[in-house]
Amino acid sequence: MWPAIFNFACIVTAVACCAFAIKLADDYLDQEQDRLAGQANWTDILGIGTMFYAIFFISIAAAIHPSVSLSLFFASYIVGMFNDLHSRFPLGLTGWQESLLTLLISLVLFGWEITFFSLSLVIAVQLIDDCIDIKIDLNSGRRNFACRLGCMECSLAALLALLFAWWLNEILFFPVLTGIVFVYGGLLRWTAVKRYV
Repeated sequence: MWPAIFNFACIVTAVACCAFAIKLADDYLDQEQDRLAGQANWTDILGIGTMFYAIFFISIAAAIHPSVSLSLFFASYIVGMFNDLHSRFPLGLTGWQESLLTLLISLVLFGWEITFFSLSLVIAVQLIDDCIDIKIDLNSGRRNFACRLGCMECSLAALLALLFAWWLNEILFFPVLTGIVFVYGGLLRWTAVKRYV
């Protein structure tokens, strides 16, 4: 009983650290857009140290559970590129080429099951987040997936992605989802508080 609880807690902690690292990195990249949209951003608090803290938290996550946390990080990178598929990045590759390269690296390092499990969960989170942020993104000129496809379609796609992840690995599904919900719920609360301060 205790080993199962300990393992569950370790996965939740690793995922929470990974999710927070991804949020910090995302805020660092989106700081100008968030300021224009009046959105709360961790760079307002952490400044130039934001990226260092992102590295710090992903390091903790990788030390606790490398396959789950790093595959989630790679999946976030892949999904994050969907809005810049044709832009060229410092390596000289386009967004879709970097996504494909990251997918191949994840497949080699962690195998197909954990790679697609993580990718499904990240896609679900991104679609749900886009539905929540649809008004803010429309006002700031950003067109997320909810703007393009509609909230109902995004919600259904998110549900299918969650069910696919559950089917791929039902043992990992609940602790990973718990870690994501824990951090995401906290971040939503923090964002709401920052709006009214």
